[in-house]
Amino acid sequence: MLAVVENNNTATKASKQNTVERGHYNEISRYYDAEGVAVSASKIMSIFESVLPETFVEFDKKMRGDSLNIDLYGYDAEQGVAIIQIRHFYKRYAKGFANIHKDYVLVGQNEITNEFFRHPVSPHAIHAAIRKNPSDPKAAVRAAQRWMWKVTDKQLDASIRQGDVLMVPSKKPSDKYLRADVSTAVVGGSHEIRSTEMYVRTEDGEIKDVVAWCPTVVHMKGQHDPIFANEERFYSIRVAEEAATWKWGVRLGD
Repeated sequence: MLAVVENNNTATKASKQNTVERGHYNEISRYYDAEGVAVSASKIMSIFESVLPETFVEFDKKMRGDSLNIDLYGYDAEQGVAIIQIRHFYKRYAKGFANIHKDYVLVGQNEITNEFFRHPVSPHAIHAAIRKNPSDPKAAVRAAQRWMWKVTDKQLDASIRQGDVLMVPSKKPSDKYLRADVSTAVVGGSHEIRSTEMYVRTEDGEIKDVVAWCPTVVHMKGQHDPIFANEERFYSIRVAEEAATWKWGVRLGD
């Protein structure tokens, strides 16, 4: 894995930050670490190639056909995650119009099994973050994560993540939640919540939201480390949203 580590010395953070160069469509062309060392976007994307489609160009003499390309839009070396655009260009008729389908995905790696994952995210969140702070490679990543779990920057910083589940500090739940008479609940298909006091909100018999007192979350597939409350308080356990996607950007892994 590419070793690009952000400088953690608080005395130099103000003057030494990761930055990027962007192209005409705001894609990252070059990444600079805290020491000013340049890394190409293609080298960063190669880290995640196992969950990215293979690019291709296939057109006939009348320019009918397809092409698939990928570009880097965000990168957080410390988290080991990136935002990738997957772009499918196709034209079916010689005199017809071309069409473009774009997906944006958050890609990364599970901490125990080292398996890679791909999670479709909101393009609107990505581009809004880039417009606000184009030189910061982490801006698009944080925007995607805020969108996924419907949290603020402050909540994101105070939260604990396990795969696509986030444990967010919370107040005691409202009347929309019912006190559960169990000490465990499963969300996202594989994340088991353990708590002595648990409140749930359901839709059509399915658990949608859980608020629990000082919970522990264990991954039933063993792909992630257990996470624990770091304060004696309530936490909201949130499963990440997924953006609608075309076939090239569907979710992979957990």
